[in-house]
Amino acid sequence: MNSGIIVVSVGSGDPELLNVKTVRALQESETLVLRTGKHPLVSWLQEKCISFSTLDSLYDECEDFDRLNLRIAEHLVSLAENGRVVYAVPDALTDRSVAALCAVKTARVSVSVIPGVSAYDRFLSASLSSLPDAAVTVVPAADLTEEFSYDPNRTLLVTELDNGILAGQVKLFLSELLEDEHQVLLLREGGEPLRIQLWQLDRQPGIDHSSAVLIPGSGYLERGRFVMNDLTAIMDRLRSPSGCPWDRIQTHESLRSYMIEEAWECIASIDQEDTDHLGEELGDLLFQVVFHSSIGKAFDEFTFNDVVSSICSKMIRRHPHVFGNRNLKDPDSVRAAWEQIKQEENGHQTVVSGLDDVVSGLPSLKYAAKVLKKLSSTAAVRQEAGPVLDDILRLVSAMAAGTGDPDKNAPGCLLLLCAELCHVLGEDGEILLHQAVDHLKSRLKTAEKAINEDGKSLEHLTFSELGVYLNHVEGEIE
Repeated sequence: MNSGIIVVSVGSGDPELLNVKTVRALQESETLVLRTGKHPLVSWLQEKCISFSTLDSLYDECEDFDRLNLRIAEHLVSLAENGRVVYAVPDALTDRSVAALCAVKTARVSVSVIPGVSAYDRFLSASLSSLPDAAVTVVPAADLTEEFSYDPNRTLLVTELDNGILAGQVKLFLSELLEDEHQVLLLREGGEPLRIQLWQLDRQPGIDHSSAVLIPGSGYLERGRFVMNDLTAIMDRLRSPSGCPWDRIQTHESLRSYMIEEAWECIASIDQEDTDHLGEELGDLLFQVVFHSSIGKAFDEFTFNDVVSSICSKMIRRHPHVFGNRNLKDPDSVRAAWEQIKQEENGHQTVVSGLDDVVSGLPSLKYAAKVLKKLSSTAAVRQEAGPVLDDILRLVSAMAAGTGDPDKNAPGCLLLLCAELCHVLGEDGEILLHQAVDHLKSRLKTAEKAINEDGKSLEHLTFSELGVYLNHVEGEIE
């Protein structure tokens, strides 16, 4: 017979559930290997006088499942060099050693799979009355890591719970999106589905490798925690004919001010070091992104997936040192590469043509900062604060000594020089001005108390008189 490995799913080990092709492969095998001898199929094999070996000894030799699966795959490939091998597993779909086998197979050793009645079929057949639809994700318990994206809207079947410790890890993973009291179904070989609360999962007796847990999909109105799909679904509902009248009539233009406000709310939370509030404000900002995406979809402009695809593509392109073979070791070289790639993408050949990338709709200080940053690669841009301060003093002196009609351009030039000073100092002028205004508001609130205590009213104070109070309270606020 030809060299190669045939993988067969033997499910629960019930001979009556084995298909004809699987039985023939087992009976005609030159070398039959069971993943584990702790399986009900063993008694049937012995009854039929079918010889076999198991891989149980490898379990004690390997420190984790990744290493175990690799050792299994390497062992099977080595055996197959001398003839055909039949490898029997409970479920070829979810068995990670089968995936490892497909990854390490050689040109001389082929791998094929004979379909069979798997744990997937048996568990779902026993739970049909609890399934909201046919969309089911199946994953072994050991694969529930941070990289696994769980969507509670879809039904999840977690197989191979193996033991109470692993069941506890599954419980903790699910607890990120489900309440402790959320109803799940514990599935065990030969038994009826047991409906329990999530917090009880790892407290059930008799959990082994044949145990599984089914988490039926649930809509966002049935849960207290949510995922990205929930937010887009809520947005669709709000803008539907039966949704919210206000949300339905919004446009990109009408939402412009809300986007700006939410961004500044995030900045305020950062300045206040209020991380709890920052998480909430970032949610508000994310909602604006989803809102605009919904409008874009309605007018066939773009979808939320387009938004995500665009930024993912950009991040991959502009980080060749992470996703490619560029060698960029420090932040300065990374920034330079970013600008170079950006210029190549936009077709700009010079620094001045690259200024077209700067959006003129930005707030003025941010607009100035972006332009100055673009120009910073040229020798003409000043790198020290002294010369900039000298120009500021000269302009202020000229404005103070001016006669006749004032130069209307002078204040703008002064603001631009202040923006250049912020750039040279490495500060964000937009944020500095915002913080300065916040500080003025705090001083005014504190000063007003003292003014009222003196029987005066802020509205009737002169500028000089108000200045006395402001200077007095300066040390009383942060």
